[in-house]
Amino acid sequence: MSLRLVVCALAIFLASVFASSHCEAKSKRKASIGSVSERSSRSSGSRTSTSRARKSRDKSRHESRKKRRSRSRADNMPKGWTWPPSARMREAGKACLADLDALGIRWEKAPSVRKVATPITLDAMELGGVKLVSTYRKGPFVMDCQLALGLAHFAETLYGLGVREVQFSRIHDYTQVRVNGTVKQALSRHALGVAIDMRAFVDETGRKAVVLDDYPLGDELLLAIERALNESGGFRTVLTPSNDPASHDDHFHAEVQVDYARTTHTSSL
Repeated sequence: MSLRLVVCALAIFLASVFASSHCEAKSKRKASIGSVSERSSRSSGSRTSTSRARKSRDKSRHESRKKRRSRSRADNMPKGWTWPPSARMREAGKACLADLDALGIRWEKAPSVRKVATPITLDAMELGGVKLVSTYRKGPFVMDCQLALGLAHFAETLYGLGVREVQFSRIHDYTQVRVNGTVKQALSRHALGVAIDMRAFVDETGRKAVVLDDYPLGDELLLAIERALNESGGFRTVLTPSNDPASHDDHFHAEVQVDYARTTHTSSL
């Protein structure tokens, strides 16, 4: 009887020790799993937070770039210019067409062109006795009424300088600003139809003064035209080989002054 009791007691003791050890191991496994789960949760949360922060930064940079592009494009637009054209721009366009009619200049309404507020073509590419002749392209040549009116007024000055023909390479073209050998993130005023690139001028004797060849030689006619353009008040600063040899060594780039912010339309020339 005594031996049986000892054996039973020993069995109970061993069972108790095994159960305690098993519970302890199970508890450690649970704690370990909980710790891993917590670390995984923290890591996942950290990754999510980092991803959100990165997306927020990317969105902020994208918006900043969009604002810079929008600002740079707007910086080269005439005062009061909007697209689609505002009521004030449409009113200015009608007044401009009336001015052309008053000057006896025949024009035709051109099909709608993006960014050109009042698109027209001229029946005869001649203004005030000065012919406008394209060096590369065939007509008709779409332009904004404002450019036609500005050139019509300036033609009197050209004629007085002895000019009978202006040879140009570009009027309307959907391009960006190019100065000092660099293309900028801003629409050129060629895109608005209010700019012209003039490459050569023919005088009353038939002599042709070519900007690329004769301007560096100090050609008097070319220098006189450049001064007249800048002093007329009807054009923005003219780009020539003098102030932009990298991008305008072979032509005069002239942009007619347009101000849509004025309450009433008046000719800038």
